Amino acid sequence: MDIGGFLVMLIAFTGAAVTVIWVISQSIMRLKRMDATSGPNQLTPEEIDAIRAWLAEQDHRDARIAELEERLDFAERVLGRTREAQQLGNPSDKP
Repeated sequence: MDIGGFLVMLIAFTGAAVTVIWVISQSIMRLKRMDATSGPNQLTPEEIDAIRAWLAEQDHRDARIAELEERLDFAERVLGRTREAQQLGNPSDKP
């Protein structure tokens, strides 16, 4: 066998080996991507929408609770001032 024929065979086998390895690696990467995106724990679009709606409702409730807390604090301050004014206005209640 001459050197030219040997080089042609070497390049052909090397090219075939590289092609096979590349196809296998691409297939493995594709399978990993498929597993990551479509596993058994994957949520459906309807479930995601339901979760988003629930979170929006929770945000609304949190805002409402914060508003009610502010109103309660205001009412407590007003009542405290009224009681202080009553105590200061009625010196006869003091011993």
